[in-house]
Order: sequence, then C-alpha cells, then structure tokens
Amino acid sequence: MLRDKLFKRHKTSKSFTLTATAREFGQIGLALLQHGVVGVPLAYGKSFVKDAGFVSVLEEDKFFEIMGRQILTLFNGLGPIYGKAGQVFLSRLSPEMHDIAENIGLTRLYKDWPPLPFAEVTVILDRDIPGWRKELQVEAHPLGVASLGQVHAAKDANGQAWVIKIIKPEAKKRLIETVEAMEELISWFEPVALTLVARRFCREVKELCQGFRSELSLLKERETIERVRERLKSRRQKVLVIPEVHPMHFTDDVLVIERFHGTPMSSIVRGKTELSDAVKQKLAKSMLHELLVQVFELGLFHADPHAGNLMLLDSGAVGLYDWGLSGELLETDRKHIAAILRSVLLLDLDQLVEALIEMANDSGKEVPRAAVMKELKNLIAMVKRAKENPEKRPSMQAMLEAALKAADRLGIKVPQGLLLMAKSLITIEGLAKGIDPKISLGRVATPVLLKAAKPGMKDIMAIGMKLPSLARQFFIK
Repeated sequence: MLRDKLFKRHKTSKSFTLTATAREFGQIGLALLQHGVVGVPLAYGKSFVKDAGFVSVLEEDKFFEIMGRQILTLFNGLGPIYGKAGQVFLSRLSPEMHDIAENIGLTRLYKDWPPLPFAEVTVILDRDIPGWRKELQVEAHPLGVASLGQVHAAKDANGQAWVIKIIKPEAKKRLIETVEAMEELISWFEPVALTLVARRFCREVKELCQGFRSELSLLKERETIERVRERLKSRRQKVLVIPEVHPMHFTDDVLVIERFHGTPMSSIVRGKTELSDAVKQKLAKSMLHELLVQVFELGLFHADPHAGNLMLLDSGAVGLYDWGLSGELLETDRKHIAAILRSVLLLDLDQLVEALIEMANDSGKEVPRAAVMKELKNLIAMVKRAKENPEKRPSMQAMLEAALKAADRLGIKVPQGLLLMAKSLITIEGLAKGIDPKISLGRVATPVLLKAAKPGMKDIMAIGMKLPSLARQFFIK
C-alpha cells in the first residue's frame, strides 16, 4: 500500500520530497554499480569462460559487443528518461562519431532495449483487450523495444497488418520515479530561484515533466494521432504519413495502430541502407520541411522525431510514429518564435530586435530598443564572428538559446511548450544532417518561418531592402 502511494503524482510534503529524491539517487547508484562497476567485469568474465580464453574476449568485435550490451542494460536500469537523453545525444553526433557509437552498440538505444517477455505481454493484453485472442494474431517476438514500451506485429481476421504498442510496467514505474524526483528537486530550488534565467529553468523542467507524464497514457497518444491526421488533411503533402489507429483496441497501456512497411530511418542514418546522394538530399530536405511545418503551421508536433521513430515507406513517403511525446504551440506563440528563428538563421539583428519587441508588446510589456540591443550582446558577437568567417557560424540551438536568454533578462514572457519545441527542432536538425550532412537548415527553414511569422508590409519592405546581403548569407550555408 505504501509503495503504491509513492508512485502517485507529486505531493509537496518534505518527507515525500526526501523519499523521492533519495530513491532516485539510490536507483542511479544501484544501476551504475550493478551494470557498470560489477556488471562489466562480470560480463567479460562470463565471455572468457564461455569462449575459453582472453584472445576471443579482447577481439574488437567481441569487446564492443559486450560493452554495448552492458551500456544498454545500464540505460535500462536507469530508466526511460535517461534513455531519451541518450537518444537526443545520438541525434546530435557527427557521422564519424555516429560510426563509433554504432561500433559500441549505442545506437541500440533507438529500438533494441531489453524486451518484456511475451508471457507478460499476453497478461497485459488479456487485461486490457480481452477479445484479442479471437480477433488478432500477435507475433511473440517484438518488432522493436523502446525505453518505455515495445511493439508487436499483428494481423486481424481480414489480413490487415497492425502494430500493438504496450507500456512496460517496470519502465513506467521508473519514469514516474524519475519525474517525481525532478519535480521535487525543482520544488526545493524554485523558492530560491531569484533570477529570470533560474525561474525559466524551473518552468522548463516542470513543462518537460508534464510531457513525460503525458507519455504514460496511450489514450493521450491516440488523441494526438487523430488530431494530427485531421490537421494534415488540409495539406496536400505526400511526405509524412501518420498511422491509422484501430477503432476498437486502445487503453492507457495498450494501443493498436497501423503497421508501416519499409526501411527504418535509423538504418539510413547509420549507413546500413544504401541510397544515392540525390535521393538522400531530396529525402532530408522534404522531411525537414514537413517536420518544420508541423511545428510552425500545424502547431501540433512530434516532440521526439529521432531516427528510431521514422520509416522510409515502400511508397517513398516517410512514416512517423510513436506520438507519446508531443508538443503544441498557440498561433501567436508560433508567430513570435518563427520570427526569432528566421532572424537568427539569416543573421539579421534588426529583425531579431523587432521580433523581441513585438513579443514583449503582445504580452503587455514595453521594452526600449536600446535595452534589447544591450541584452543581445552575446548574440551580436556570434553574428559578427559568423559574418567574418562562415565556418564559425554557431548552431541554431546556440543562437536561439542566446535570444531567449535575452528575452528572459528583459522580462519578456516566453511561450508555453517552448522547451519541447526546442528539443524537437534540435532532433530534427540532427536527423536531417544524419541523412545529408550538407543540408542547410537555413535554406529549408526560412520559407516556413517567413510564412509562420506573418510579416506585415513594413517587414516585407525591410526585407526587400536587405535582399542582396540576405541572399549572400542565405547561400553561404
């Protein structure tokens, strides 16, 4: 009974705070000890006995195989949130570093986690969709296993192919434990968060925790899929495909969706599937464009679009699944963020200043232009270096972070959902560069951002006056 209470939503009592925080650090220490300090030597020792000698154990392939397996086991012990952090890290690696990660098995963080035994899967199915044995033929071996759930292929009586997604109970418990610890650490830190940056950090962590909690409900995921599919009807794009949801079989822990057939995007990023340079360039550009459209036009977007959640379909389209973590931005917020991003991508400081002033005005705050310029000094230095040497151009993440920190210092209200949007954009950029390292984010994003920013006649005239210099910046990268 006491253990059940520990897994309920956040409570503010200090005893619970101490329990949640201590429990999380205890789990981290236990996982590091069990799967690292003790687990790694034990794994090599077992391999030594099994393969009869150090020579086989120290062979490069065998060495990396054992190490990769232990790393994955360690992440599994730490829990889903740490696994997601690992996925974000992977999405930002250069092709050369990605090869190293592939050699040590880190790329298995995408979809090759330790599976829930099929006997336990059937227990969950019996509980959540009692008639499944008569309606569906389910394959015992999972198609893929993620940090929080796993999927099994299935066919109905009409021969239609489906995928059954199941939340793993132990992973769900670990996610709740980690989120509770994060929330309660913030509850300790928030009263002494005196600066705007510190308060923004607290707000973003709480927002991230809300996103993680929503990922626990497959009913929420089903609702998101249906809403995205509805919004996409208004667009005539043929790039992204969102899976259909089974009309009958869905609960908080089980969801049955359409099965995609094709090549996992992770195989393309890892170089295991050969595509011509022309095909990769077209794929990266079209996919990047449509993922940006999700954020800035639809306003409802996939917050975790890493390579393990996409598939190049036989039709040439791209299937986007696993909608457990999603974000949403209001139209006004999209307009302001698009204006800021467009300005930083074009290295246009004048437009950036105007975007921040307009965002302040809409929140009922007047900010002098001189004050904005003063707070943008770090970004101004970045832009100056980039104009002098295009090879030193900072990342979109660095420029956006500098702009938003300036907004915080000025007391400008930052939109809700921004953290998930930033995470999504970083992952999208890493994914596109993983397919085509030469792709220019600015070149693809600028038209989308220009449309979302909804410039007035004054803005259009200002851009027209700067077209020659903007064009030079635009085509540099």
